[in-house]
Amino acid sequence: MVKVSVIEAEALWASFVVEHNLAFNASDHATKLFPKMFPDSEVAKKFACGRIKTAAVIKGALAPHLSEKMLANLEKSNPFSIMMDESNDKTDKSCIILIRLLDFDVGDVRTRFLDMPVVNIGTARNLFDALKLSLSKKGLDFEKCVAFMSDTTNVMKGVRSGVQKLIKNECPKLYDVGCICHLADLTIKAGMETLPVDIDPLFVDIFYFFFHSSKKKQQFADNWRSFFTSEPETILKHCTTRWLSLLRCVDRYLSQYDGLKSYFLSCDESESSKVQSIVERLENPLTKPLLLFLSFILPSMDRFNRLFQKSTENTTCQLYNEMSRLVRLDASNVMKADVIIASTDNLSTLNLARESHLDDENLGIGDDTWTFVVELESECDMKPFYTAVRMFYVATIRKMLKKFPFGDSLLKDLGIINPELVSSYSVSTVIKLGKRFCKLAYQIHIPLIN
Repeated sequence: MVKVSVIEAEALWASFVVEHNLAFNASDHATKLFPKMFPDSEVAKKFACGRIKTAAVIKGALAPHLSEKMLANLEKSNPFSIMMDESNDKTDKSCIILIRLLDFDVGDVRTRFLDMPVVNIGTARNLFDALKLSLSKKGLDFEKCVAFMSDTTNVMKGVRSGVQKLIKNECPKLYDVGCICHLADLTIKAGMETLPVDIDPLFVDIFYFFFHSSKKKQQFADNWRSFFTSEPETILKHCTTRWLSLLRCVDRYLSQYDGLKSYFLSCDESESSKVQSIVERLENPLTKPLLLFLSFILPSMDRFNRLFQKSTENTTCQLYNEMSRLVRLDASNVMKADVIIASTDNLSTLNLARESHLDDENLGIGDDTWTFVVELESECDMKPFYTAVRMFYVATIRKMLKKFPFGDSLLKDLGIINPELVSSYSVSTVIKLGKRFCKLAYQIHIPLIN
């Protein structure tokens, strides 16, 4: 009995190492640590799972078991979806392949690991061949694949020769909506590019100015304490590939704006071109109101991104309505109500021309922004700020209408899965979905009306 318990303990430890991405060397220390932590336990005394054994358990026991479990579920459910992405490693470039399927053990759709082949020359053909080989090794093919998900690069989404196109050659009914979070990020970047102040580079320049110097950090802290009773917060690094970092950086730099401006105006390196560039942007009368404006508008996009990055629930049924809500929200901040109402049934008909815009005093920029702008108007002309706000809104709306999959009727129909919206759909919607995913419909015993 103790022997069985020891085996279970070692398997659990190996699972823990994988789940939390621990170094295998930790297993050598754990083997010595557990008997001291639990001296009364016979299992702890006989626990022996160092780094070599841990690796063997993971590769030789857990991986095959989980793979067999996944394939058993596939035999029951048949349809599956594929998720694929490349690494940017400087050595061997791995290609992660995940699979979405109905897991009968938990009674819900789950994402499972399929394979991680090395594809150093990441052409569409090479990636497709690696994917096809990984499927065939598990006894799978594209016939049962109902959807494909990846980032929106040309090698993946190219309409003529991308991986998606190559899969569709073998599976014409493959469904693909793209990475909506990536598209949302591109939308914000389109708006940011219209601003008269380079906000992203400003954040990056300030961060790296302090990054390698404890002396500069201390000088900034001392300068801060001479003006404020609170302690200065950490200077955040804005990572443009992290979709949720922009809002955090905007709010953090806003909270320290005056302190940063004071420091750079008096710092020892005030003659350097880098510091002069930072000072020039911090003294620009448009910088702070633009940060306040971003602090107002970015939370809605952050909420959208967080919603569709959830791994604990399926949010596809909410996508169409959330995309529409986001466009209408931006439009309501810059466009007249009658223009938006006229495009209720078809957002692509929104008239983005200047004559459709609200007057400056009615633009949606947030209470904090308005308070600051009203005070600033007595000192300088704020017309360029209002123009920048309009250009930002128009750019984001135009990008959403172009990139978001509004023309996908399937997404609209999938709203029937949402309990809050089901009453607004007809039986014909169920039939359309059943015919679109006929294999899945038969598998879960939805009768089709021919």
